[in-house]
Amino acid sequence: MLMLDATSAATVADPLAAERAAVVKALDMGTLWQACTALINKALPCHSCSLLFDIDGYQPLQGRHHLAEAGDDPARLVTSLEVAAPYLDANPQIRSYTFSQIALQDAHAPQRLKAQNPSPGWREFIHLAFWQDTRLEAVLSIRILTAHTDLSDAELGFLAELHPLLDASLQRVRMLESDRMRHKAVEDLLYELPLAAVLVDQDLVPSYMSREAKRLCRRWSADAERQARLPRAIEVPLRHWMESADEAAAPGQRASFAIAHPQRAGEGLRVEISSAPGNSFRHAQHLLILAPEGEQQHLIDVTSARALPALQCLSPSERKVAGLVASGLSNDAIAERLCRSRKTIESQISSIFRKLNVANRTQLARLLT
Repeated sequence: MLMLDATSAATVADPLAAERAAVVKALDMGTLWQACTALINKALPCHSCSLLFDIDGYQPLQGRHHLAEAGDDPARLVTSLEVAAPYLDANPQIRSYTFSQIALQDAHAPQRLKAQNPSPGWREFIHLAFWQDTRLEAVLSIRILTAHTDLSDAELGFLAELHPLLDASLQRVRMLESDRMRHKAVEDLLYELPLAAVLVDQDLVPSYMSREAKRLCRRWSADAERQARLPRAIEVPLRHWMESADEAAAPGQRASFAIAHPQRAGEGLRVEISSAPGNSFRHAQHLLILAPEGEQQHLIDVTSARALPALQCLSPSERKVAGLVASGLSNDAIAERLCRSRKTIESQISSIFRKLNVANRTQLARLLT
């Protein structure tokens, strides 16, 4: 029978386990660099180190720097790859190298290094290079303290293990950063659309609300409403409906229902709910589209490529009027439906025509439908 002794396991535990785990868990470049420097400082006699990335022609466009010795001037840290460039040209896709290796092949390397830093507090650097096919993506530069230019077998072994660890972490962080940028761009786009959209989790806690949804929720909120939650007038009936309706929130499906305002007679809300395919109970995400009752049959199709830029030019009030005009209602009928004067409706229609550069109701209908 196999028995595990927790005491003996702790005795032989990796002394760098916590620092390695922090590198693996990092989700952004700042956290990754903090974990990486902590790991390097514990494993190597490090003077300073830099992570150079977004490299264009051996010129890093971005970098992170760490100085282990407070006595040196951080402004003198080497922040380019000019010293290593000829060596990299001669050794494409090399994963690691030292300044000593560069100097053996390139007699001018010491002069280039001296031009960058006349009196460095170190004599040797180690570079770990990270490639995407034939393109150099990033370089980790580790500068070793002057008195420790000869590294032990354990330290050399650490460097061999560090490369794949940091390579995987860099790929993960860059992918996450790219995803965050895409999500931010989509959120910015949705925020400006004339659509009351709300993304909620399984507890109906919103993670995103468009500007139109925020406006509508403010109208439905009581004075003492909780921050970062749906108004109770919407959340309570929505929760009850989701718990009782068989078809509610089925993954990949859409359903809708109506909510009556608890205090304002005659005011209601149509809620359309859809859930992402593959939703699990613990990670459910539901998209809510909110529309005041009585307006949904006159709402413009916001998925129309022509309608989207036009709708963004109009105020929420003008969108209602534009939708009713596009549906064929007369000015008197629109005024009666929206409880406004005919003069106000005529003024808004003139404003809509001017903003959308259309001359009549027919052109408006063609633009928005």
